[in-house]
Amino acid sequence: MATKVDLPSADPKLLGAISKASTESMHHVKTDEKNPLPSKEDLQQVKDHENFIHNLEEFDPTNLHHTSTKERKILPDTNMLAEERLRYDHLSSISSFTKIELNPIQLHEKIILPGPQMIAQEKTEQELMSGIEGFDAGKLKHTETQEKNPLPDPSAIDAEKAERYRKKSIEDFNKKKLKRANTEEKNTLPDKDAINLEKQEVEKIQAIEGFKKDSLKHTEPTVKNVLPDQNTLEAEKKEQELKDAVTKFNRNSLKKTTTEEKNALPSSQDIAEEKAAK
Repeated sequence: MATKVDLPSADPKLLGAISKASTESMHHVKTDEKNPLPSKEDLQQVKDHENFIHNLEEFDPTNLHHTSTKERKILPDTNMLAEERLRYDHLSSISSFTKIELNPIQLHEKIILPGPQMIAQEKTEQELMSGIEGFDAGKLKHTETQEKNPLPDPSAIDAEKAERYRKKSIEDFNKKKLKRANTEEKNTLPDKDAINLEKQEVEKIQAIEGFKKDSLKHTEPTVKNVLPDQNTLEAEKKEQELKDAVTKFNRNSLKKTTTEEKNALPSSQDIAEEKAAK
């Protein structure tokens, strides 16, 4: 079964003007290359980078101060101890579990039948594949391919000119016009708020390191088993009823349907447009 494709119709006047055009009427255009010089900020950034690399190469490691590393041991909190206790009890219950307490379950194999929509879709797909395999290639019409190569617009030409001029100005730039600049290194001291924050952090670390385990109180973990609510029970009951209905479905209750294939003929307007496109 062939499929009709609506192609956009071309303007006859535009096609006639393109076919009658000649390259002799075109004018030669000379392209000017524009290449702006680098800005003052770009030059300063390059110079700062060179000075930074130079300072790294001449750095003396002997200026570094020796520091000692302190090992910190953080004690577990109440929540961590409770979780560890629950995990231990859970593993103990698993290791002491016996298979005799399990109840035997009989497995039922369920086969879900396809619906009417799926059957109709599969039938349509098979008919489409049969139509493609039995299609006669001799019914196809010969078409001529026209190669179009549009010329660039004025904006594209101006952009290309500007790019070439910019590259040329960078290549011809005279480095002697650059002025020497001195780099000043600034080392800002921390403010009062930063010093107070650092002091509080040190005091907090010292309090954690000097914490005594004897001040902890013994707690017994409580295991809670929340029962499902009424909505959950009703949803589970409906799901089970739906599964039972699908399992016990009787195929004899299905009604036989006949599929009608509809193939609309093209209108007079479509035929006229196809003739005009030829």
